[in-house]
Amino acid sequence: MDMETDDGAWWRCAYFAYLDSGLPLDHQDEDEATGRAIASLQDTVSGFLDGALNFGTLKYRMDVASAESQYTFPARTVSSTLSDIALGVPLDDLEPALRRAAVLPDGPGMAKGALMDLEEVLERAVARGTLERSLARPERWAELLACLWHIQDPGWWPLVSDQAIDYLRSRGDISRSEPAQDYAEYVIAARRLAEILGADLAALDHLLSSLGRDEIAVPGTDACFQDSMARAEGFAAEGDTDRALESYERALALRPQTPAALRRKAELYAEKGLNMAAIGELEVLVGMEPGDLEAHRTLVSLYRSQNMVREHNVEVRRWKTLKEARLSPPGN
Repeated sequence: MDMETDDGAWWRCAYFAYLDSGLPLDHQDEDEATGRAIASLQDTVSGFLDGALNFGTLKYRMDVASAESQYTFPARTVSSTLSDIALGVPLDDLEPALRRAAVLPDGPGMAKGALMDLEEVLERAVARGTLERSLARPERWAELLACLWHIQDPGWWPLVSDQAIDYLRSRGDISRSEPAQDYAEYVIAARRLAEILGADLAALDHLLSSLGRDEIAVPGTDACFQDSMARAEGFAAEGDTDRALESYERALALRPQTPAALRRKAELYAEKGLNMAAIGELEVLVGMEPGDLEAHRTLVSLYRSQNMVREHNVEVRRWKTLKEARLSPPGN
């Protein structure tokens, strides 16, 4: 399915419903703890990749960060994986293999390759009998490398989330394959959705997991649009300009060609003294509605206030031409 057309509107409505549900507050402490843990581990992972730190130091510091975050990040399962491979794989094999695999991939295809390369090394440990087969599940390697990549670039590489992956799989957005392929497909889907929604990967994970648990009722696009417009006017009436602007942004994300939303955004920006932002909205509006005399007149005033002489003079001519055309009798 095409996430960038009609499906994009559905995802936006789902995300807006999630944001308004109160569910984000349930994850606030967790997200803050994760952010602190990531910041504390970035130099450690960098040092491991550079060869300045060994595997033992990497494992120790990741375990400490996990405990300090109440096992929010890294997850207990990642700590268990590190312990199992530390005991079951010769260090001379493990350290260089993990160091190679943990380098940030250039894209999902390279990520899949890195996962498969690490799996091959660990399978040799199974064949030698040093690592138990029950501990050598490929999904564990995907979770471990995703964690290391996420530490290095939390805005691009998502953590493995079984609930999120299962939900996308139920929609047909990703297939069911072996873990390396599953993660590569999840990266592609997650990045596309994050771009559509303007959401970070943590919020996206929470959204997908909540959808999978049926915690959110997703309204239709029309209802979602009307609700956004009504919320915007309500917030504006209360004097909450920032939330009003945010609600108009939501409406425009669903229906970009909405003159009323653009006009009200321009008015609210002007009230806040953000004249350049108001100009931007009005320029879009007159591009859509070239006959909007009031919008042209307001643009003239705003250009003058910003000493934008060239733009002011051009807009004055447009406004006068439009005004004269309105005043001229039909047929003249």
